[in-house]
Formats: sequence, structure tokens, C-alpha cells
Amino acid sequence: MKRLSVPTLAFTLLAISSLACSIGSTAVDSTEAPPTAARPSPTPAPPATNPPIESERRCGDGVCDGPENSQSCPEDCAAEPLEEVEGAEESEDPQPTKPREEGPTDGEAGPGSDFRILYHLTEHTVTSNQMNGETCYLFNFRRFLDAGHIRLDPTENEILELKDHPTSKVTAKALDTYYYMSSPNDPVAETFGMAMFNWDVEDQTLWAAGFDGGPPQQVMGSSDDRFPGAVGTGPGNAHLVYLETRRPAQEPNQMVGAIAGKMNPFVADSSLLLTAAASGHAERALEEQTNRQLFTSFSDVSPDGRFLYTIARRTDGFEFMRITLDSGKETSFTALFPSFDWQAVDWTEFFPPSDDFSYASFIISPDEKRLIAYKNVFTANLDNPCYSEARHDLWVFDLEANTLDHSEGRRGYVTDGQWRPDSTSFALAIVGNSGCYPDYLDSWIDTFDPKGEKDLTLVEEAESRITTLGWSPDGEQIAYDVYTTDFVGRLKLIEVARRHVHEIVNTQDLGYDVDRSAPVTLLFADWITGAHRP
Repeated sequence: MKRLSVPTLAFTLLAISSLACSIGSTAVDSTEAPPTAARPSPTPAPPATNPPIESERRCGDGVCDGPENSQSCPEDCAAEPLEEVEGAEESEDPQPTKPREEGPTDGEAGPGSDFRILYHLTEHTVTSNQMNGETCYLFNFRRFLDAGHIRLDPTENEILELKDHPTSKVTAKALDTYYYMSSPNDPVAETFGMAMFNWDVEDQTLWAAGFDGGPPQQVMGSSDDRFPGAVGTGPGNAHLVYLETRRPAQEPNQMVGAIAGKMNPFVADSSLLLTAAASGHAERALEEQTNRQLFTSFSDVSPDGRFLYTIARRTDGFEFMRITLDSGKETSFTALFPSFDWQAVDWTEFFPPSDDFSYASFIISPDEKRLIAYKNVFTANLDNPCYSEARHDLWVFDLEANTLDHSEGRRGYVTDGQWRPDSTSFALAIVGNSGCYPDYLDSWIDTFDPKGEKDLTLVEEAESRITTLGWSPDGEQIAYDVYTTDFVGRLKLIEVARRHVHEIVNTQDLGYDVDRSAPVTLLFADWITGAHRP
């Protein structure tokens, strides 16, 4: 399929907004007026606005406000009867792959009942653009808010109040410490008439905070020319992996700065820092040989927590790497899999040098036998400026048979993907089309065998957008986030064997009334393990 660049600035802005946080742009129904309802503010307002009083949103202050509710703060909020999650309406022509939406039977904890789900709240803006006489309505990411974690029942939902203005999703894989980045400066800036997130905002800090409370501890701060660029964790939180990024020379809130920084795979401005949680021992790797886009595209940690798989930026291209987390040892895939013809890999297919802001993502199987890559392809429709056709390409690197299969033009664009822990299959979250509402609001989750052949569709979400997903550590469930035209963000769970779906929590449960001028949604962040404190 021929790859076409979108010729208009509006579509360029849309593409950049989509890449900036893997949220993309959605739409608001143009037939509805956007009424605004009251909503809590889970992060302090910028200094130019009226700041909240010191006690606001704090559990134990005697006021049930902000994201507090009877589950997260029983001291302040009276208990309310739990509402049952309604089942999905049956289709007149039901498809065998579509699950019934239901929860565990009363008294049945269900699989994975010891796990918890970490999530992040995000705020958006609804804007409209005039294109060739058409009004296109967009739903764009604006900022990160607070985070939270919840049991699957769902009980013990707890809000994590993050310091200052978060500049990353929260991350954790064990119920001891969580990590995130933030800045005291508001990262939202007006660019080309749109609210754009400034990923290079000054004074960013990487924080570590305990789930048992207490002030966060600084892991890395900013200097005149360096700042924390990205963060991730290994299994059991045994290792913290993050980037030290060199500050770009140009103004970060300019369009060229956004491309040159957060989303540019062609720079070599970052180094990997690896810290063992138990000992505090730290190592460095890929010294100014990587960047934030490459870390976003590929940064998988092995199930045993020993290795990080990622991509290095080389003078003449790119290189797949395995980094030993305890020592920082760098091993190329060329040495790791010497029988594979790595010279045959065309990196321009994954990272086009121009006119294409859509870059590939990679996921390696836990058994280290296959590497999957997917890349989205968007084709503009000049007859309908609010719509662009979305397809994706899929590559399967068979590291045992030393083969590379490439499938082009698959339906929809991929928002997230992950291997099942036992390496027997992988799942992709897919959205039907791209553009403005209502052209692309249909999403589904498909599973595939290790060769990339489709197994089945686990769930379909009509007029909705799925953003992120994650397999449970036991491989029995998939958690995912979704929002639809009612502007309510939802966190849902699929019991894979039965293909049963039930909702765990939504933004209204967390105290966020629908505000069509600044909708709040949920992002799945990770699965966490470990007993919760009494």
C-alpha cells in the first residue's frame, strides 16, 4: 500500500496530538451542544488561577470532594450501595466472537483476585476545525491528572495524588513503590491555536512514592541541559529503567521542537539509567545512543527481570539491543541471534525519514522466540477532510526459524499490543478508522497466534475508542480502557477463556461528572502484584 502524507496543517496537528500520548484524537457529536457539568480538579491549578486550599482533596479533611468516594476515603464519604454493572445489550444478529458483558458470580472472586490494576486519569479538550467547508470535531489529550489502583472485585479503590503537574503515566508492577514524572510548571501551551502538551517543560523530576503514603522521593531532577525523559519498571519493581535526556536547543513549545524532541526517532539525545531497587546499584547504558521515541517504540523487560529489549540509534540507522539490567551490558540482536539476516531489515519501513509521523512499535515474546512489529498507515480522504482511512502493517520476526513475514494493509490502526505471558498468543487493540467523530469510533481487541494469524475477536466496542491494554500476570485476563460518545472513561476486564467482560470502574464512580468542554478519561497503566496494606 502506498503511504500518503496528509497535506494539511490541521491533519499534521492531529497526527502529532495522536502520537504525543498514544491517545489520539476523537470526536464529539456535532448534533449536540456541549453542556458543561461540574467536575473535581485532581491536580493543583496553574498559579494564574485560583489555587485550591491546602486541605482540599485530602482524605481525612472531613470533606468528601475531588476524587474521594466511599471506597477511596470512607472517613470523609458515607458508604453508598454498590451499583450493579449492566450487561451489554444483545445484538439482533450476535456474533460468536462477541462476549457477554458481566462480572464474577456473587461470592466468586474470579481469576487473578490477588492482582490490582494501576490506572491514570487524563483530561482532554474538545475543539473544532473548519476544513473545506466541513466542521471537524476533535477530542485531544490535554494533561495527566492523578492516578489510582483498584482490586478486580472492585474494592479498595485508592487515589494516588501526584505531585505538581504529571508529565508521564504512573508506572509500577508491585504494591510497594510507584514512579512518575512531573513539573511545577504547567506543561500545557497554546501552539497554532491548539492546547499542546509540552513534553520538554522545564524542571521535570522523576519521583518514587510509596503506596503506603508519605511524600515522594526524588530519583532524578533537571539541570540546565538534562532532564528525565521516560520511565519504566521491571517485574516486581526489581529494576527502575529511565532515560536521561539532553534538552533540545529550540523552543520546546514550537511545532518543530515537539517533533525534534519527544517524537523524533532520529536524534541521539538520551541515555539509559538502570537502578536495582534492593541495592540501589545504578548502571548506565546506550550513552546518548537512544531517544524517547525509541524507548516508546520498544522497551520490554524480560519476565525474569534480567534484560531490557530496546533500540539504539546509530549513525547509519538503528539496532535492536538487549541490555542486562544488573550490569548495563549491551548485546546486539546480531550477536544474540546470529543466524537471522538483520541486514535485510529495512528500517525506513519502521521509521520513515520524512512526511510520516507514525512510527512502528515492537513487542518481543516472553520466551524470546518472536518479535512482533506493527505500524499504522493513514490515508487522507480529500472528499471528506474529517476522515482518513486507517490501516496497519504487521511484521513477525521468527527468531528460531530466522524468517521475517510482513502483512500489509490490515484493517484499522493499532493503539496497543502485548504478548500473553506464556508466549502462545498476542493481543492488539485496534480502532477502525481515523479522523473526526463519528468516522472512527469503533474498536476491538483481537488475539493472534505466534505467527500473526488471527485467533478471535475478544471484545468489540461500538462507537468507542480503546487506548491501552495489558495481560494479567497469569495470562487469564486482559484489562483495557475505553471511552465513548458519552465522555465517560471506563476500565474493563476480559476473562479470556470465557470471553466475558465486566466494567471495573469509570470516571463517574471516581467523582468526575461529564464535562464536555474538558472530558476526563481513564488510562490502563499496569498490573501490580502484592498484598495491600491492612
